[in-house]
This record gives sequence, C-alpha cells and structure tokens, in this order.
Amino acid sequence: MFEAFLMIMTRLVDCGDASFDLEMYEADERDYEVTLNDFEGFDEDWEEIMREYEDPEMVEALYELLDEAEQDSDGWTCIYRFPDFSVELHYTSEDI
Repeated sequence: MFEAFLMIMTRLVDCGDASFDLEMYEADERDYEVTLNDFEGFDEDWEEIMREYEDPEMVEALYELLDEAEQDSDGWTCIYRFPDFSVELHYTSEDI
C-alpha cells in the first residue's frame, strides 16, 4: 500500500498537482501531510480561480487509495490511517 501511495505522490508532485514533504519520507516518518493544489488565485474582480489538475487520473487514484483507509475527521481535517502510515489531506483552497 505504501509503495502505491509513494508512486502516486511522486507523479502528483512532479506535475505540480500536490505538495508532499519528501524529507519526512527520507527520515522514515510515517505520518504524512499532502496538499492538493486546487487553487490558482484571484481574477481582476477578486473572484476565486480554481486550478485544473494536470493529472486528474492520479488525483483520482489517490482518492481511491485513501478510500481504503480508516478515516478520522474533526469536521475540517481528515486523516487516513493505514496499518503502517497515515495521511493528512489538505487543499490549497483551504487557505482562502
């Protein structure tokens, strides 16, 4: 399961669809934060511009993988718990 997660995240980071702290992976950390880059900015009228994903199939693959995990949510943040690691999922649009 972890290998699939790492492959998906590598592709999403490479195309700019997500950010993922690879230093945590290199330090053998097992609690990861993932941010999907879904927000582009604002237009001239300060309307939000949502970003299209470069690789929507890999975003979908991430969602499918996360659906297999046990989920903890406080209503805002969701943590997906697998037997040997966990993922806290965020979106850049959360910071608006």
